Amino acid sequence: MQCVRLFRGGIFLALFLGLFSLQTNSASAFGVSPPFINAIKLIPGSRFESVIYLVQGKPDYDLKIQASFELPEKVKDWVSLDAGQDFIIPKGTRQFPVKVLINVPQNAELGIYKGVLRVISVPSREEGAQINIATGARIELNIAVGNDLVVDFEIKKLDILDIHEGDGPAVAVTLENKGNVAIAPDYATFEIFDKYGDNRLGFAQVEKFPEIKPFQTETFTIEFPIGISLGIGEYWGEAKIYREKAVLKSLRTVFDVTERKVNTLALAMGGGGGAGIFLLLLAAAFFRRKRKAISTPNSSDV
Repeated sequence: MQCVRLFRGGIFLALFLGLFSLQTNSASAFGVSPPFINAIKLIPGSRFESVIYLVQGKPDYDLKIQASFELPEKVKDWVSLDAGQDFIIPKGTRQFPVKVLINVPQNAELGIYKGVLRVISVPSREEGAQINIATGARIELNIAVGNDLVVDFEIKKLDILDIHEGDGPAVAVTLENKGNVAIAPDYATFEIFDKYGDNRLGFAQVEKFPEIKPFQTETFTIEFPIGISLGIGEYWGEAKIYREKAVLKSLRTVFDVTERKVNTLALAMGGGGGAGIFLLLLAAAFFRRKRKAISTPNSSDV
């Protein structure tokens, strides 16, 4: 009898551990990155955006998600998700981006507010499949609203672009505004060298840029009026982005100047308007008559 009890107890323990293991493995297959949002530089009227990624290990089926906020009553209406609070992660998607939006009203009361965003998967069952266990993730929300203006930004990426002959050098800039006011660099410079990188061919400086809104990351292009016509070939370029007199980001690399291909029809239609189209039709009619005259035998030859 004692052996039977031990055997039954062993079976029960094994089933319990197996179920616990299944739940743990299922839960570990779903998570969020990052598990927190720190919006601590806000002022009344600010708009804040931050992207979190819902990650699942085995995206074998559409996953229905329910999200809910636990926030102080004063700030409940400030926070939302771009996907809504009920949405579906499509089958095959391992990382699903969700944007958290915080809109602070102009009359917002200054203070520090803490809360939680809970994201839970809704169990589903397809025919012939096992029951899916609900899993979830928790995101800490830290919100601070003050009256101090914060100017803080970072150049995340700088690219010197290939261009066509006749164009000036161009640079793509990706800027992240970490402050709570719109911002732009103070100025940017570009130096161009020959294909060996030895002889400087030109220099340009630009001082006007699009302003990036608070807490936004955007990419824009700077075109430099270099003052010389670049022929087809390879050149060295050096771009620098400044804040006051400090270099925020610089890049020295090779770029190409390529042949500009002209579309004759587009040029005629765009540049010459109706006259261009008329000339094209006239030329086509002329060549048709020419071909007909060549292909028709002369009566004296018959």
